[in-house]
Amino acid sequence: MAEEKSSRFFYQAQQRPFIKEMCEKNWGREVEEVLERADLACENTFIFTHRWDMERCETPVSFGGEVDWTYRYNGDFEWTVNLNRARFMAELGQAYWLTDDEKYASSFIRLLKDWVEHNPLTLEDVRQSKATQYNVKDTWRKLDSGIRITNWIKGYFCVRESHLWGEKEEMIFGDAVHMHGQYLSMAYTPHDQQSNWGFLETNGLFQISVLFPQFSEAKSWQEQAISRLEAMCRLQVFSDGMHNEQSPMYHHEVLHCLFESILLSEVNEMPMPEELKRTLEKMYHASFALIKPNGNQPRLSDSDDTDIRDVLTRGAALFQRGDWKCKGYKGLDYEGIWYFGEKGLSDYSALLTLSPAFGSIHLENSGYSVLRNNWSSKGHYLLFDGGHMDIIRAHGHDDFLHIDLTLFGKEFLVDPGRYTYMENEERKYFKESFQHNTTSVDNHSISSYVDSWHWDQVANITQPYWRTSDAFDFVQAGHDGYWKLDDPVQVLRQIFYVKPDYYILIDRFLSREEHVYTQHFHLDEHAELRVLKEGEEVLIEREEGEKLSMIWLDPVQLSKEESWVSRHYNQKRQAVKLTASKTGKGVTTFITALLPRSSEEEGPFSMRKIDVFSTRYEKLTDYEVTALEVKRGDREEIVVFSHQGPFSYQFADTQMTGEVLFLKKDTNSEQSWVVKT
Repeated sequence: MAEEKSSRFFYQAQQRPFIKEMCEKNWGREVEEVLERADLACENTFIFTHRWDMERCETPVSFGGEVDWTYRYNGDFEWTVNLNRARFMAELGQAYWLTDDEKYASSFIRLLKDWVEHNPLTLEDVRQSKATQYNVKDTWRKLDSGIRITNWIKGYFCVRESHLWGEKEEMIFGDAVHMHGQYLSMAYTPHDQQSNWGFLETNGLFQISVLFPQFSEAKSWQEQAISRLEAMCRLQVFSDGMHNEQSPMYHHEVLHCLFESILLSEVNEMPMPEELKRTLEKMYHASFALIKPNGNQPRLSDSDDTDIRDVLTRGAALFQRGDWKCKGYKGLDYEGIWYFGEKGLSDYSALLTLSPAFGSIHLENSGYSVLRNNWSSKGHYLLFDGGHMDIIRAHGHDDFLHIDLTLFGKEFLVDPGRYTYMENEERKYFKESFQHNTTSVDNHSISSYVDSWHWDQVANITQPYWRTSDAFDFVQAGHDGYWKLDDPVQVLRQIFYVKPDYYILIDRFLSREEHVYTQHFHLDEHAELRVLKEGEEVLIEREEGEKLSMIWLDPVQLSKEESWVSRHYNQKRQAVKLTASKTGKGVTTFITALLPRSSEEEGPFSMRKIDVFSTRYEKLTDYEVTALEVKRGDREEIVVFSHQGPFSYQFADTQMTGEVLFLKKDTNSEQSWVVKT
């Protein structure tokens, strides 16, 4: 089969010496990790510690005799599917190229034969599995099969050079690849077309169709795969570039599949619909917009604390984008050399690193906003979730109006993560709104948790607005999650960022009857909390000396409790959660300053309400307007929030008209902005 094949893979045999040399020279740690996992696989021992293993497990599991491909570690089916996704097969191939050790080729062959022998599949099996959405059995789920075949192929293009790889092995492998192609071409549903599963499956089908043209169905599979990719790009990717499951983790899984399909088509000089590459570029843009100062993705909606600099590096290499390179690596990374080879390494090295054209940004369709002071690894970063729950209600968390806050490049307020997909109380704990940096009413969750993959009474976002400038960022959104109460409550969160100094967080509730309102703040597990003034100010401090002061304008009931933070699947650490509560009816408002403090001493900070008057000199109430005067050093800012829509206001010897107003003064100048008309 290999001799008949004319298509090209990402890497070819003649590139092996260069890839080996570069890996040994530049990526010793990554090579060690690959060899470690490959060595374990040679002994029928498996761990899932690659950064993009979707459900990581750092505990090695060994099989003394044959591998049990249906085994569930600690009863978790996600361990089973990771085993059957078979990333270790790709790494056995890489290990063979890097070391010339035949044990890796031998183990690839042995595990291939073992899997094929113990997991037979017929077309009749596939047809009869329609009632289970074509998930034939635990080892033949659709998305896992799409991932598995791409990993097998990566290993195959390395180990087929071994003298151990003969006609028999070629036939076994070819038959297995063909069966995967038949399965993936049949097992596709409308739900797959709307889900990340569809991309994971279709990338596998596309690679089979391109790399194995000798199959009689190859041409039709290729047409089928391209048609699916087009349809899924239109259905699943918002115009702002975010995948519509609203999860950075699965956004990047989809992006990876589209990247591999497009790169493979370019390697083979195949024409592809322009929409595919345009969509991929938009997805990279969204990844770039959301990246944290430390290079990681935010842990929203079933996402792990994964470094995405490799993602942006590949995007910058493919699209020759110097702005993306500024948050990627200076040179290609370990995975990149296997995709782009010698020419790609040279081209990326020559790519000029550029400053991004924007700082803060709002992704309109997904509702995510990022408020930055700069793009450095020591910058400030506030992420606001003002978007809806994910389209298919699967990976979404009940995190409406959640914020993440990084200061001086260190995390202070965090999303606790996901921890598990098992159906238990811990799954519920990490998904409900109480474990996000948002607000609650009377200890009710915003939406109603049903089970691990389902919600009821899902809230909708209301009153979204975004504005950015060099001097400030402003974002707001509310939701209707508490309209379901016997006495409905309206909720609105507003965030005003005076660059680069501080954030003002306003949470406003409107009701007829009395309710208990609570703000929830989850601290990074490395941060310490101290109450400086009971009910009014706390200090959150990192070991390195960076600090966050949280100051409430009006007294609140502060409470400290233990919580959990999960940075990766199957891993959790104890942390601290802070709540601020008050009881009220009518209009109830929390006004909270989030003030970064470095190890150096800054000037004193003060915040107070000031009087506001109508054009007829009538003093207005807190129900109608809130005006805040903030002083820090010799600077003074005034922010006015109208609660009655656009209006003309007199305050601080100034008259302005609008809904949100900003006045900035120092000893030499005064500037004003109508932030929201």
